[in-house]
Amino acid sequence: MTEVDEPQFSGDQFFSEEGRKALAEASQLLAERLQAHTQALLAMNGGPDEQDALYEQNVALEELVEGWNDAVFEYTGTAPLLLEEETGEADEEEELQEQDHVISVVSRFDLRVVDLDALLDAGRAAQERHPAELEHSGEPDPVDTAEQAIYEISREMGEAWFELPGVDLVAGARAYVVPEYPFEPLEADADDVATEISAPNGVVTHAETWA
Repeated sequence: MTEVDEPQFSGDQFFSEEGRKALAEASQLLAERLQAHTQALLAMNGGPDEQDALYEQNVALEELVEGWNDAVFEYTGTAPLLLEEETGEADEEEELQEQDHVISVVSRFDLRVVDLDALLDAGRAAQERHPAELEHSGEPDPVDTAEQAIYEISREMGEAWFELPGVDLVAGARAYVVPEYPFEPLEADADDVATEISAPNGVVTHAETWA
């Protein structure tokens, strides 16, 4: 016998008269169903037309087994069969089926600045057209570096790696990944963002490269 909980031998909680009657009834029903189930199976020969009948027989027996197991637990505080484990596995499979369809897109582009003045002019113009939310100083960040210029242009146009003035694309790559579960999404407010920009474990469905 497998104990689920230690039985508390209390007349108020277990071994009641009501529980005794319920267990006797469940045991009688299970014995009758088991006999009928055995006779039905012995009459079968494994033909394809018997599959539905076999399934129905198994389902009917399973329901009574669960009822009998519950009756034993209600009467004694113990369960002979750990049917909860099977239920847990079914719940886990159902949970996996209900998980969101997530796709991670990871990219990297290496750029070479060939005309800094042209890039800075384009960055300043982009900042003027689409000013960012200002910090407490009330003044926008000056566009006096290539990094700031590329940031301002990208904020306005998106991934404009092929259209950046004064810049050549050295190489670029993009991967589309269906991540494995359990899946930990990118932590957008992480202190070190660079560590978060990596492809998760999973299946790469598509990839693009430029050079």
